[in-house]
Amino acid sequence: MATAERQLRRARNAAAAISACAGLLAACGGGSSATSVAADPLVTSEADSILHMDQVRAAGFRGAGVRVGVISTGVYNLAAYQAAGALPSSIYVAGDTRGTLDEGSWMLELVHQHAPDAVLGFCDGLDLEFAACLRDLAVNFRADVIVDDMLFAGQFYPDGTAVLMSELEAANDRLVFVHLAGNEQAGGYWQGPFVPVMISLGGKERTALDFGMASGGSSDPYQSVMLPAETQLTLIVNWNDPPHGPSNRALSGYLLDASGKILAQASAQDTPALVLTYRNELPAAQSIQLAVALDGGGAAAGLAVQVTEGADICNVHCEAMSYASTGLAGGTVGDLPDALVVGATEPRAPRVLERWSNHGPFRFDFQADDPGAANTSAYQRLPVPLAIAKPDLVAPDCVTVAFSDGASLVYGPFCGTSAAVPAIAAAAALLESAGFDRTRVLKSLRATAQPLGSNRWDPAYGYGLADVAAAWRNGGR
Repeated sequence: MATAERQLRRARNAAAAISACAGLLAACGGGSSATSVAADPLVTSEADSILHMDQVRAAGFRGAGVRVGVISTGVYNLAAYQAAGALPSSIYVAGDTRGTLDEGSWMLELVHQHAPDAVLGFCDGLDLEFAACLRDLAVNFRADVIVDDMLFAGQFYPDGTAVLMSELEAANDRLVFVHLAGNEQAGGYWQGPFVPVMISLGGKERTALDFGMASGGSSDPYQSVMLPAETQLTLIVNWNDPPHGPSNRALSGYLLDASGKILAQASAQDTPALVLTYRNELPAAQSIQLAVALDGGGAAAGLAVQVTEGADICNVHCEAMSYASTGLAGGTVGDLPDALVVGATEPRAPRVLERWSNHGPFRFDFQADDPGAANTSAYQRLPVPLAIAKPDLVAPDCVTVAFSDGASLVYGPFCGTSAAVPAIAAAAALLESAGFDRTRVLKSLRATAQPLGSNRWDPAYGYGLADVAAAWRNGGR
């Protein structure tokens, strides 16, 4: 991989790998309402009975013989959870890298609550590259189920992860990949055509993207975000050209203050993506405007652009952009044919979709003959963009887990699609302990989900709320 592309991937892996809850507990709904109680390793999340996993365990299937690997942002206080009995004493940690955050611990807790006999493994998706984590868990840990909460900013071509997963699945017919829908729905994502308008940027007339017209409204060349005091803004801009395409359009992004002063700028062409960051050091909120200019390389006709908010202002609560849309569900790896992409509903009836849970479908403009290749010949532009029907399922979030400061535990709600995916990973483990292979797991969970949307597959709810007991009885044959 070229150095520039490797640097961009690392930036997206850290700043734009929009892990659902990569900040402090209060930022993800965990710490703000936690209550101090005696540690009880038997406490289970609300999802257990809602998804009828308790019924499958009562039938004797508890995940025995199944290995579940978690990719997240750290297991910093792992020892404290193990000492309290909230997690088993033996957990595989890839490279013994525990990270500096603890979201992986919470995800492991949920898998363990629902499938207590499954063997657990972990890989830090920030310290190690995502593909390296997949390979490590599948090959070294020998995972049968891999679940992650690393959502990468949208791109218009399939990721090389798809090829890797196909290879790993071929070696293990039980390997199931469970991936989050993401939490950018509440104003953290936009996609639209490049409608041109002339504006002045840095004292020069530029052809810029008219966000207002592209969103179906009146003319407005700026995407605005109100940035809280002492907070960093990360915006990732992608467009529908292939990596390393010789005829790629060149685009620049600019972050401006209310007076039009340029605060940050970045340009790209060979790799059709750029990352803009700015930290508001002021003691009050600051209005930040994004402008996207077409520098050359071709006409604006057919050009489509995506803007995604990255960490650290977009966990379950994004700082809403003035123009937002749907279509990020699953992100770059959402095209994996066998992936179960999971959205989040409220834990209480009637299981309304959480406002932050991303909708689909996800858009691809290219098919990939060899996504790992470092040249554009690996990507063929499709006659019509492909709409990937994700998410597949929904499960409750804001479920109860134990949080630790390294010394003691408190219980509280863990919110975001990061909190929904462990339940589906555990569901796969329960079904596999009942003898299901990957094909049966996927078929049964999709076929028996309780529809919550208007259609059999819905852009918000997928096939619906998982029913693990019904999937077990269905058999997936």
